[in-house]
Amino acid sequence: MTRVSGSALERDSNDSVSWMMVAALVASTSLTELQSPLSIDIRGFAGLAIACAALTAVAVFYRRVRINENFAVSCVGLQQALLFTAAGSILSYLLARNGGAFWDSTFYGWDQALGLDWLGYVRFMDAHPWLVLLYRLAYGSLIPQIIVVILALGFTGRLDQLRMFILSAILGGIIAILLSPLFPAVSNYVYLGLTRTDFQHVNPWAGYVHLKDLTALRSGQMTVLSLPKMQGIITFPSYHACLAALTFWAFWNSRLGWLRWVGGVVALTTLAATPVDGGHYFVDVLAGIAIGAACIAAARRLVYVRVRLPDLRALPSRRSHAASAQ
Repeated sequence: MTRVSGSALERDSNDSVSWMMVAALVASTSLTELQSPLSIDIRGFAGLAIACAALTAVAVFYRRVRINENFAVSCVGLQQALLFTAAGSILSYLLARNGGAFWDSTFYGWDQALGLDWLGYVRFMDAHPWLVLLYRLAYGSLIPQIIVVILALGFTGRLDQLRMFILSAILGGIIAILLSPLFPAVSNYVYLGLTRTDFQHVNPWAGYVHLKDLTALRSGQMTVLSLPKMQGIITFPSYHACLAALTFWAFWNSRLGWLRWVGGVVALTTLAATPVDGGHYFVDVLAGIAIGAACIAAARRLVYVRVRLPDLRALPSRRSHAASAQ
């Protein structure tokens, strides 16, 4: 493994560490599945396989036939995001089976100790229906935001920033997945027993949508995993907040002035909406932002690390050893 100087040009950044992290995640998921099996419906991988094959073909075309590195790197980034999401979702489900007691009372107490009134915040939003709608749209737009920012950074030649964004998202996801069974929680809505009838405009569906799967995993009642049906079951730290913070950083580092401001505002609105539409505790969000910042700092260096596999041809063979011994 070698490192290229941080002052290197954009073309010197590379995807090798991101691929290494994706491979490590896939390997960890496979080992966890082998150690404690849970049936996985392979039919759910059809869409993923088709999308990855298409992205691979396009990336190869733009690297071998019609040379355009910007398009190629964009396709690689989308492919890494898809593979990470699939492997990460499965691993989060597998690990959730071994979580201990819920931490909701602790997280609720931490919010109060910091002077953060979650219910007051939600009640304020509920009194302003236009804000509720704005938050709902922003919260649900995170995946489209990620796709837009990947394409925008790629097509405008911001390849360093694109690779930093992808790598930091992968690192942040791995951290969130590994921490989630240590700090399992449901959501503010579930913990406080709040439902749709307690609000005029706020719909706490996201605070409950994962509860069925989480409960079934912890009780052993879930026997089959289906990739298309998986939900985000991690409460602490909030990976939604982590991704929103990273997306804001990526938008802000794009060369398109209008996209910087529009995308930045949408990403910040997504962050603000996470406690309301996601039912997250404020400490979930703060932890997600902190993880995102740390991962960006790490990715700034790691995208210049080039992982090289050992050249097996350079290794001495048994025959050469025998000849030298004679």
